[in-house]
Amino acid sequence: MKLIKTVLGLVLFFSAISSLIAQSLIKIGDNEGVTLGPQLEYYVDSTNSLTIDEVQDLSFERSNAKILNLANLSFNAWVRFDIESQTEEEIYLTLDDALLEEIVVYIISDGGVTNHFEGSFLTPFKNRPIQSENFQFKLPVTPGTKSSIYLKVHSKFPLLLPIEISTYKVFSQNNQEHNLFWGLYAGTILFAFLYNLFVYFSIRERRYLYYLLYILGSVIFYMGLQGYSFQFLWPNHPILNIRLGFLICITNIIITVFTMNFLRITKEQKVIYYIGISTIIAYGLISIMNFTPAYPIGLGLSQLLSLITCIYFIVVAIISYTRGIQSAKYYLIGWSIFLVLVVVYILTINGVISGNFFTTHSIFIGHMSEVLLLSFALADQINILKKENELNQKKIIAQLEENEKLQLKVNLELEEKVHERTAEVVRQKNEAEYQRQRSDELLLNILPAETAEELKNTGKAKAKLISEVTVIFADIQDFTHLSETMTPSDLVKEINECFSAFDKIMGKYNVEKIKTIGDSYMAAGGLPIPNQTHARDVVNAGLEIQEYLTTYKKRKIANGESPFEMRIGIHTGPVVAGIVGIKKFAYDIWGDTVNLASRMESSGEIGKVNISEATYNYVKEEFKCTYRGKIEAKNKGIIDMYFAERL
Repeated sequence: MKLIKTVLGLVLFFSAISSLIAQSLIKIGDNEGVTLGPQLEYYVDSTNSLTIDEVQDLSFERSNAKILNLANLSFNAWVRFDIESQTEEEIYLTLDDALLEEIVVYIISDGGVTNHFEGSFLTPFKNRPIQSENFQFKLPVTPGTKSSIYLKVHSKFPLLLPIEISTYKVFSQNNQEHNLFWGLYAGTILFAFLYNLFVYFSIRERRYLYYLLYILGSVIFYMGLQGYSFQFLWPNHPILNIRLGFLICITNIIITVFTMNFLRITKEQKVIYYIGISTIIAYGLISIMNFTPAYPIGLGLSQLLSLITCIYFIVVAIISYTRGIQSAKYYLIGWSIFLVLVVVYILTINGVISGNFFTTHSIFIGHMSEVLLLSFALADQINILKKENELNQKKIIAQLEENEKLQLKVNLELEEKVHERTAEVVRQKNEAEYQRQRSDELLLNILPAETAEELKNTGKAKAKLISEVTVIFADIQDFTHLSETMTPSDLVKEINECFSAFDKIMGKYNVEKIKTIGDSYMAAGGLPIPNQTHARDVVNAGLEIQEYLTTYKKRKIANGESPFEMRIGIHTGPVVAGIVGIKKFAYDIWGDTVNLASRMESSGEIGKVNISEATYNYVKEEFKCTYRGKIEAKNKGIIDMYFAERL
């Protein structure tokens, strides 16, 4: 019985040995690919001096993980496996770790040792046999012959060594799938970048600039971890590969500034504010370490501080959300997901948990999620700001409506005296213009543009003598009688309708409105900038006013209402123009020309444009002018007058 147990034990022992030996030989046939994990053996060279001849006689340790993870290792690591090709296809080896400071590939076949490749991420990218972001090699193995592959690797970054052996077809398919993931990653980040860039150029909000810089810095860092930044951005400057720690420090400074701005963290929130400032300073100090031989320590510290920063962001997001900042919810979700996946990634590269596609890519998946959710947060904040602006606009409109009601109330209290009410309307208008005198738009309503500009620039406007100006007066016929037949509100409405039309006509012919006094309307052409067409412009304006009043009269009569009818008088001559006083000032003109223009109006007829001889001499070739004779004008004696009509 004891003999039988001994025999069975030996059988089991030799079976296990055979199994282990069988497992160490990797056979690969047509269209096959093998991800090496448990098949790998490794040895840590604590002397950093062993040669290929010396390590062949040493006892290697078998890997027990799907992806060999040696974490942070300051020594050379030797990795070996045996392979036998059972296909005529080419065999390729892929080592998906872009941050190797040294990699040497040896092939032992038929007792001979071949140094197949020596390189690192500190040599120019063009030196690689296959132009790929990771390390890929074609293995010159003979079908049916066993070959041993030895890899000597060293890095101050964590050693995570996903290794795959495959035929060319599988090699190509794997590269396509690999590039598909990174294409998805790059496309997602590019979409977020372009979207936020468009928004930034649309609203010029500073926080979007911070976020754009963060996206740019972080994507260069994360793509740098996979070797893409080396491949596409600095292929001839490999020294930049060991500056990735500096890049992540600067990127984290930017995102911390963005966070404090986005979540409105000010000195009022003393604790979290100064924690944020301290974090920025710490990143600045660590970034300096990345330019010294102690850069591996700086890299480790930046990883640790990044983890702490994620927690800080989550805490700040919770506090901000409780303070009523609704956009913080996206921020909270985004950084929570990112924190979990960063922890998974850090635990993976430090050998705490086993590596697989998800764990080795978790930080990149987390980055995509975080970038998209922060974009949602920014978009949500725009919507909130838009709603706040709309609410503020409604409040302003309500206030304006209330002001309008108050103004109407004042107007209604003055119904008994039309002239007093009209004067009050003018006074209120002048007061409103004075109160809003700092507004350029309203200032231009009471002053010519040139005078307003002079007043803004110098604080005063000089009076000017203008030698040739044409002045027009228009006055409502029998205004007192009409005012007694209309309610004050209707009266003012009618005056406003007519005078508003006059304003448009004056603007059409470049005639400067001077003022209205009760039912009188006064304007002048040829000022404040003199011109040669002032007489023609003013006569055209006067005729168009009478044409407007003709249409207006027909409409009023058709509605059974009494229309306004007006006399219009025009005279040409010199005036003094300027602003008087320091309160409720207005642009005005003085001189005998103004008085004569007023006399032209009072000596005119309803529906006619009465012009003086001085004006006639300017426009007689352009209008039909009917001589009225010499007519007595109050306090001015006998004056030659003409009625002007269109040809």
